[in-house]
Amino acid sequence: MSDFKTETFEAGQFICKVGDQAKHLYFLQQGTVELVSASGDAFAVIPEGQSFGEAAFLNGGIRAASIRAKTDVVCKVIGNDQARDLLTSYSPYLVVIMEGLLLQQAMANVIKFNT
Repeated sequence: MSDFKTETFEAGQFICKVGDQAKHLYFLQQGTVELVSASGDAFAVIPEGQSFGEAAFLNGGIRAASIRAKTDVVCKVIGNDQARDLLTSYSPYLVVIMEGLLLQQAMANVIKFNT
């Protein structure tokens, strides 16, 4: 777990914004974060114990929503290269599977939000 670092964010602070390059995967240890649309509306909450930032697994991944700390937050964070290396150390197929699942999820979200 030496690849993980701890980062803290204050309530109201943006962790990442729509359109940012996806370079980190976050594991929410304490607090809650909210997903914020490009128009500034919060549309979902991620509770303690969950992860966010999975687009970091995609080559050239771009953030589809902004993430804002709803409360004070503590996260374990891993860079995209380190996360890929970690998965590959278990099986070279895990990165390919993860990319496929994330692309499928992204397509489902586009269909859901545009119909």
